[in-house]
Amino acid sequence: MNILFTIQHQRNKLPKAERKLAGWILEQPQKVIYMSAKALSEASNTSPATVVRLCYSLGLEGFTDLKLKLSASQPAIEGNLYTDIDPDESIQTMKQKLLLKMTDGLEKNGEKLEVEAVEKVVHLLESTDSIFTYGIGASGIVADDFAQKFLRIGKKVIYSKDYHLLTTAIVTNEAPAWVFLISNSGEKQEVINLALLAKEQGTTVVCMTSKAHSTLATVADVLLHTADGGEAPLRSSATNSLLIQLYTVDVLFSAYATKHYDKILGQLEQTKTTVQIIEQND
Repeated sequence: MNILFTIQHQRNKLPKAERKLAGWILEQPQKVIYMSAKALSEASNTSPATVVRLCYSLGLEGFTDLKLKLSASQPAIEGNLYTDIDPDESIQTMKQKLLLKMTDGLEKNGEKLEVEAVEKVVHLLESTDSIFTYGIGASGIVADDFAQKFLRIGKKVIYSKDYHLLTTAIVTNEAPAWVFLISNSGEKQEVINLALLAKEQGTTVVCMTSKAHSTLATVADVLLHTADGGEAPLRSSATNSLLIQLYTVDVLFSAYATKHYDKILGQLEQTKTTVQIIEQND
């Protein structure tokens, strides 16, 4: 976990004094490594108590833990790699910055994603073949990836970008099914509407979101809580969030596949062979 990214992500959610201290740390992270809590509080014009509170707000065990994590991030600090892309920056530096950010997001997601929630989804996959899935924008790409993966192993997955068409499919469905909805914010109204509709139909709702207290998470029966991608202002799309969600879908697929290894291996080989035959006939 890169503590600098954690501070960046949580900074605006912190109380005023802690937010001020977080800003000072982001501006001069190398100095903090060699400071005491008292020295840091004096330099940042805060208090030793604020230093301790900030550490706990960041999920750390204390000030020593903060310094250890900053020390571990020294290569990124020295290369100024935890900042957003700057004007006229070299391609090599941009590659390093993006890789660092993506790696941090995936590591945090590995920590945040609960095994129990994954097991609940695996149980649904084992007990129910029919699945509806939906997402908007980048989350729609993830829903499509989920559909393609599980269609290849015999699941009846319905994915559509057409919100009204999916609504119709859910309402008219008579077979046992569950709904898999994806929204990083958990507040997309179309996604929430589908969740409420599914609940009215007595259909189990699984959601993937980074906001555990969002409307979607509250409505869902099973929450796959993912890490926040922490997108920078310059990014044109939710790349980090997209990668985190795709990773989570891979976890679901792998968790299911490992319990039905031989069968799924055979299905994947069968679909691969069939596609190759079709391509040869084109």
